[in-house]
Amino acid sequence: MATALFCARRGHTVTVLERDDQPKPDATADDDFRDWDRAGVPHARQGHNFLGLSSRVMRAEAPDVLAAVAARGAPRIPVAGTAEDENLLSRRLVYEGALRRIVEAEPGVEVCSGTSVEGLVVRGEAAAGVPHVVGVRLPGGEEIAADVVVDAAGRRTRAGRWLAEAGCRAPEETAQPCGFHYLTQHFRLRAGESFPQSTVPIYAKLDFTKLVLFAADNGCFQVSMTVATDDPLRHRLREPGVYRRFLETVPLAVPWLERSAPMDEPHPMARLEDRWRRLVSGGAPVVAGYVLLGDAAMQTNPAFGRGVPLAYLQARYLADTVEKVRDDPAGYTVRWDEWAERNLGVWFKAQLVSSREQREHIEAGVRGEPVAPARDRMSRFLDALALLGEDEPGINAVQLQFFNMLMTPQELLNHPVAVPRIRDHLRDHGDPVVPARGPDRMEFERLVTG
Repeated sequence: MATALFCARRGHTVTVLERDDQPKPDATADDDFRDWDRAGVPHARQGHNFLGLSSRVMRAEAPDVLAAVAARGAPRIPVAGTAEDENLLSRRLVYEGALRRIVEAEPGVEVCSGTSVEGLVVRGEAAAGVPHVVGVRLPGGEEIAADVVVDAAGRRTRAGRWLAEAGCRAPEETAQPCGFHYLTQHFRLRAGESFPQSTVPIYAKLDFTKLVLFAADNGCFQVSMTVATDDPLRHRLREPGVYRRFLETVPLAVPWLERSAPMDEPHPMARLEDRWRRLVSGGAPVVAGYVLLGDAAMQTNPAFGRGVPLAYLQARYLADTVEKVRDDPAGYTVRWDEWAERNLGVWFKAQLVSSREQREHIEAGVRGEPVAPARDRMSRFLDALALLGEDEPGINAVQLQFFNMLMTPQELLNHPVAVPRIRDHLRDHGDPVVPARGPDRMEFERLVTG
């Protein structure tokens, strides 16, 4: 949706082919969340935090979208240490519904709902040995022509199959299973109650899991739990009342639960991985006229909320450069990959390390083994940053700017205020150990099996 909007507002004509149905035109925020069937988005009902970077891009490209989401009940929370940046606290479908309605009304955009794509249309070669995509094929054989085909079909993209059918070499991929999945339940504040806290991140780290709370629109919030894929008790958490019984033993969650009532049952999201699909292999493009964007190109551990900001960066770059595809379609594929390496690669590589550390931490906790301190420099730095940020507003502001992707990993590791402070802390106190804020594994097992 963002790609279509950004491109149309630069004068391009965009056709969006969307397999799922559209939201009802006059739906309320709750109607979108309750009634809109987004089968094509497996994380549609998972917790979302729209980070400062995504709001920064959207404010520059389409401030009316931010205003529309806020008008549907989403709080706008300033990010500490910046002048204009903000978190937008909204459930995924409420945000997407507001964006979708603006896109559907945008001149130059045609949204075709309930329309699936069967494959790519290839006509000749854009350069020696590089198949040139010139459109898509629909069920029944109908073709739609395009100067560039943008695949934003998410992590379920059929890009690999389509490229093989088109005679392309396989895309280059880096993939790492996360080794855990998420369990999310939504709650709503009772009348007259308010959020205990609205500034993010809000999380509790235990030896065998991590809980993340997301305040959202209209007094709603979500509690998400990271569960190891091989945790033998993972299915018990979906039994009626068991998830809440566990949450009530986590001090961070208690004041939230006391003020609210559940809106749904715990909802899982599994088969998580960090994956980067690239259409350049061995330094040469595998295809021309075709772009992978969003989760179709790069998936990252959802706990960090980086999917939307990374997709918005891609959408803006495409809108800024898409007119160059026609002159040199194969060269554009290479230039896209070079841009992604510079601007997205730093986040993906950092995510690989963070996910691996998180998996090892959780798996050790499930086995009842002592959890070792983080080994990676960035992980140790972030643990120390979180500890110090609890008592030092200046350090907390740095943490929030990094969390909101307003500061790159390199900028964080060279920050003139945070680096000396954390260096002194590590020298005086050794490896940081984030205290467990909740039951240990033995108590957890008693809670979910009792």
